Amino acid sequence: MAYTFNHLDLIQEVLRKSPFGLITDVDGTISQTAPTPQAARVSPLCRRYLSILSSHLALVAAISGRPTAQVRNMVGVDGMVYIGNHGLERWAENHAGLSNSAHDYSRAIKSVVEELTPLRSIEGISIENKGVTVTIHYRLSPEPKVAEREILSAVAASAQARSLRIIKGKMAIDLLPSMEVHKGTAMLGLIQEYNLHGGIYLGDDLTDIDAFRAMHTANRSPTFRGFTIGILSSEMPERLVAEVDFTLNGVSDVERFLRWMSQNVPQPN
Repeated sequence: MAYTFNHLDLIQEVLRKSPFGLITDVDGTISQTAPTPQAARVSPLCRRYLSILSSHLALVAAISGRPTAQVRNMVGVDGMVYIGNHGLERWAENHAGLSNSAHDYSRAIKSVVEELTPLRSIEGISIENKGVTVTIHYRLSPEPKVAEREILSAVAASAQARSLRIIKGKMAIDLLPSMEVHKGTAMLGLIQEYNLHGGIYLGDDLTDIDAFRAMHTANRSPTFRGFTIGILSSEMPERLVAEVDFTLNGVSDVERFLRWMSQNVPQPN
């Protein structure tokens, strides 16, 4: 694994490319993993450095599985772009806009939540309906492996759930519309929209792999160069390491890295 702080010369070279974009996941990246989604808080230092960077870079964005309005309230940095529900929502002009192709899924998600309601009776399991996606959390379960099996069994038995994209994350299972919209497509869209020539993506979970791979795809362009950085933790999926260019050790390391970026970003002429 290539540790980010051992390769700052390479990152500095990319940072000089303009326009440049910094795109980050939220939970487990700029926010410590919390027992419940409601308890999570973005690091004040990360917020501070993101605010500084948003005034110097062409793009600073947060992409999350949370609903967009929730992401915006959680991060709280004016001038950032907020993408929610794994790329299905975007915060623009003081309101959350939903991808046109996702509207039809809200009814299916509601039906899935109803079918999976018996899971709520199992200790430590909660179901979060996010409008066009749903996340089943089991971090508070006394027996996480048993809880995961129960959830996957219930999902397999649900006619509505079987039609959705199923992703196993950190003590959670995401059910997403079966469509080609995810963090990777969202990031490629931002690269194109802002005509980026350089970029960095920070992430820590399986849903970030789509963005990591999208960055590698973007690197095929002769006019773009970007890096992916995986945030290590005891819960980090092993598959993630194989997809990243560099690593950081937890949110505290992300704070250090964002501070370094804020101190080394080229000043506008």
